[in-house]
Amino acid sequence: MATNQKGTYALLAILMVTVMSVGMSVNGYPAGGSQQGAGEDWAKDSIANGCSCHMDEQLDEGMYMLSGIPHKYVPDTIYNVSLTINDTNVLSEPEAIRYGGFLAEVSEGAFQTSNLFWIGEDGKYISHNADSNGQRNWTFQWTAPSDGSGDALFTIYYNVVNGVGTGGDQWGYLTALSLGTPQVKSEEASIHELGVSLMQYWIALLAMVVVFVMILVAYFVIRGGSSHYRG
Repeated sequence: MATNQKGTYALLAILMVTVMSVGMSVNGYPAGGSQQGAGEDWAKDSIANGCSCHMDEQLDEGMYMLSGIPHKYVPDTIYNVSLTINDTNVLSEPEAIRYGGFLAEVSEGAFQTSNLFWIGEDGKYISHNADSNGQRNWTFQWTAPSDGSGDALFTIYYNVVNGVGTGGDQWGYLTALSLGTPQVKSEEASIHELGVSLMQYWIALLAMVVVFVMILVAYFVIRGGSSHYRG
């Protein structure tokens, strides 16, 4: 596994500021994207619009940590990403079976499938499932994109729940960026490569010259006629 400790520490500091300042929410399902009625449509809508399922406002409390996302990724490398939402402000009922959940989207690369997670749109989305909602920390894998794909943006929502309803729960939202190699620019193609023959090129050029000459001649003819016109 390729790691970048300095990048991870810097990323954690940025994430703590983001968690405290951004106000959005997500519609949390107990089984995440694998629950009936959820799936990719739920993931897209939640990432784009959010909702107020777990309280109307984000509370600036608790400890949240995201690690494993490199400051700059190595193309085609697999990284272990860990999310922890250790919030003592949300009391967990002894008989509860649910304690938290999350939903993440990445712009480049792909999350890897696992029995503990739901994966959507070929790895673009990942969430908890029914087998991993009884905890508040998760470790999942992300494969960095190939060379020339650009930066990878992570968008992550998380819920801290008490397991007995939405009252008293908390939620948060954060983003992280892993720098990549610059995107490959498409090379300029010549006229010949675009399917235009050399003869067609010269004919078009000659036609433009003829039009220009005709316009120029017409200009002098009209101007000469006007100078001799006495009315």
